[in-house]
Amino acid sequence: MKSVKEGEVRKKEILVVARELFITKGYEQTSVNDILKIVDIAKGTFYYYFASKEEVLEAIILDIVEEGARRAEMILKDKSIPLVNRIMMAIMAQAPEFEGSDEIKEEIHKVENVKLEQLYLRAMLKRMTPVLNETVLEGIDQDIFHMAYPTECIESILLLGHMMFDCDVFEWEKEDYPKKIQAFLSNAEKMLGTKEGELKSFLQMFGQMS
Repeated sequence: MKSVKEGEVRKKEILVVARELFITKGYEQTSVNDILKIVDIAKGTFYYYFASKEEVLEAIILDIVEEGARRAEMILKDKSIPLVNRIMMAIMAQAPEFEGSDEIKEEIHKVENVKLEQLYLRAMLKRMTPVLNETVLEGIDQDIFHMAYPTECIESILLLGHMMFDCDVFEWEKEDYPKKIQAFLSNAEKMLGTKEGELKSFLQMFGQMS
């Protein structure tokens, strides 16, 4: 049992060091040997946990998804926050909050790394949909939301938010964002089946993230 725990600690140590190197040095410029020097392990030990440097990045992406999901869970548990606010704040909590997160996001969203983008989306939807589902159903019970397909509604809002604001696929100019954010919130209101203007208060908060 002790060796299993030590193995988990060692694996986590590799991920922490690799994330720092990918941010400070760049993913392409970081080698497996760079990671080995800092963690101070043999190459065989590294390959016991990870088949390649790309697999390390994949594990980091899954960690980022998990970190966002835990932030969302904490928000959704706070009943002092109005229900609609909890849901939107939980969705916004998906944005990575660690120093250098932009560098990791840039690597994920590169055209040649489409597999990483797909990995992030699959993991994010799989983890976040059930997290949000209970609160959305609570909103339906309270007659705040009106929709036929709650699960698919959550998935659509998560995907739309990611595509519009997280991956820079549209390369909008800075002055475009206020209108795009307003449109996103308006569409989210329609998908949730809540009253018009319910999400207007989030316009400024989304603007600060863009």
